[in-house]
Amino acid sequence: MAFLPSVFYMRKIKIISLLMSANAFSADTAKRLDEIGLTEPYAFPSLTVRMIKRNVISVTGEGKIYLCQ
Repeated sequence: MAFLPSVFYMRKIKIISLLMSANAFSADTAKRLDEIGLTEPYAFPSLTVRMIKRNVISVTGEGKIYLCQ
C-alpha cells in the first residue's frame, strides 16, 4: 500500500516553498497568498489558521503573510 500525503500537508508544503521563493521572511517582505502564485489562495482557511497558531507563518495587519523564523 502506497503512502499518499494529505491535501492539507501538500498545501502546507506549497505555501512554505512559495513564501521561501518570494523571500517573505519578515513583515517588511511579507506577501499576500495571491501575490506568490498560490492557486486558490484562500481555499483552506483552517489550514492558514493552524499554521499561524503553530508559528509557521505570521500575518501582518494588512493581511500579508511571512514565514516565522
